[in-house]
Amino acid sequence: MTYAHTQQAAPPRLFGEAFSESPAIVHAQLSDAGPVAWAEIAPGIYALVVTSHTAARELLADPDFTRNPGAWEALAQGMVPPSLALMYAGGLQHTDGAEHERLRQAVDDSLHSIDLHGVRRTVRRLARELIDAFGHRGHADLMAEYADRVALGTLADVLGFTPGDADHVGRFARTIIAAAPDAAASSAELAQVLREIVAAKRARPGADVTSWLLAHPARLDDAEVERQLAAMLVLGTAPTSAWIGATLHLLLTDPVYAGELVGGAVTIRQAMNDTLSLRCPVANSSVHYARYPKVLHGVYVPPGTPVLVSHAATGLDPSRPGRHVPRDRSHLAWSAGAHRCPAQRLATTIAETAIETVVDALWDLTAPVPAISGRPGPFQQCPAHVGVLFAPEIRRKAPDDGTARRL
Repeated sequence: MTYAHTQQAAPPRLFGEAFSESPAIVHAQLSDAGPVAWAEIAPGIYALVVTSHTAARELLADPDFTRNPGAWEALAQGMVPPSLALMYAGGLQHTDGAEHERLRQAVDDSLHSIDLHGVRRTVRRLARELIDAFGHRGHADLMAEYADRVALGTLADVLGFTPGDADHVGRFARTIIAAAPDAAASSAELAQVLREIVAAKRARPGADVTSWLLAHPARLDDAEVERQLAAMLVLGTAPTSAWIGATLHLLLTDPVYAGELVGGAVTIRQAMNDTLSLRCPVANSSVHYARYPKVLHGVYVPPGTPVLVSHAATGLDPSRPGRHVPRDRSHLAWSAGAHRCPAQRLATTIAETAIETVVDALWDLTAPVPAISGRPGPFQQCPAHVGVLFAPEIRRKAPDDGTARRL
C-alpha cells in the first residue's frame, strides 16, 4: 500500500512558496496528523514524515530500515525530479553496513585531525574582512553578507580549497540544497570542480581534509573522495550558515532573549542549542527505506517508501524528554545512530566563533523587522534574510586575539 491507497485528504506539501514562507505551519500540520504522517515532497511524490521524537529515535536505531534508495519505486520509474533525487539518491546517497563503516571511519579520522584552534583563527579572519566591508554602512543582511560567506569560506579552507574554488562550490551547493530546478546542472558542475581539486591534491597533498581522505588506510578512490567532499559541502555549509543566521535572529528579536541578554544571563552557546530545537537548520532529512513491510508507531510503511525525519518537528515535540529543561540537548539536530553527523565539533566551532565575533564587533546590533521568512527547499530551515542596524560611526574592528566578548 502506498499513499495513493490510503484515501486520505491531500497531505501537507514540503515544497513550494507557501512552505518556504511558513514552514512551521506545515510542520505543525504534520505533527497534528500523528507521529508518522504522509507528506507530498514533490508534485505527485509522497513520503512518510516522522514528527515524534520517540518515533524518530526508533527509526534511526532500527536495522530493518536502510539508507539505500534502491527500492524506491518512484525513483526507479523516473518519477522523482532530479533536484530531489540528488539529495535522496544521487551523488550524496548513503551506504549501509561494512561499506558505510569503511567510508565513515575515513571521514571521522580526517575530521578529527582538524585543528579547531586554527579553525577559530580562520573564522575570525574571515569575519573581520566581512564586517569591515559593510561596517561603515550601518546596516547589513547578516545572512547573505555574513553567515553564508563565513561558513563557506571556513569549510572550504578546512577542505583545502582555494578561494576561487570556494566561490564556485558555494553557488552549486546552495542550488542543490534548495532543490532548485537547475540543481542537476549544478551537481554536474560541482562534480567537475571536485574532480579537479581531488586530482590536484592527489599530486600535491597538504594539511587538509581532502588530502587526509586520499591518504587514509581505507584507500578511498578518487570518486569516493569526491562524493564525501560533496556531502560535506552540501550537508555542511548550508546548515552551518543557517545555524549562525537563525541564532543571531533569535538573539536579536525574541523578547525573552533580549531581556536576558541585558543581564548577561544567556550565553551564545545556550542560544545556539535552543536554535537547534526551535528552528533546526536541517528541516527534513535522514531519509530511510523499509527493507520489507513495517509498522512504525502504528503506521504501515510500504517497502521502499521514503521515511524522513522532520528534525524541525521533533525538536518542538512537547513530549520530547527534557524539552523544557534548561540546556537540554535531547534534540535530534545531529541525527543519531550510525549516521549521526560526523562534523558536530567543526560546525559548532565555526558557528560559535562567527556569532561571537559579529556580536562583539557590532555590539549595538538591532533587528528592526522581527518577522522571518525561509529559503526554499524541503531539507533546510534557513532565514532568507537577517537584516540588522547598528551605529556606522563606531570603528568596526573585531579583536585579533580571540578575546571576543561573550554574552
